[in-house]
Amino acid sequence: MKLERNNDEKLQTAYAAAKADIANLLGWFDCELAKDPPAPTWSRAGSLESTRSWLIDALSVLSGHSPEAIADSLAESRIDTEPQA
Repeated sequence: MKLERNNDEKLQTAYAAAKADIANLLGWFDCELAKDPPAPTWSRAGSLESTRSWLIDALSVLSGHSPEAIADSLAESRIDTEPQA
């Protein structure tokens, strides 16, 4: 029983730490995106596109939704926010 309780405590600690770290990383992303960068460059655009791809993959792992479904949802949200002519 002690081994099982110890394992459960380690599991709870690992889960809480990972969850807190993810929340802090998301806050860090918000801070980075809020910065006023110098004029956009293709290098910076490429870095942001790569980061978006990694985040889609990470969200897919956590949510169980396919990367394609997540990408489609993002594309739809961009269409919804574009000014209508």
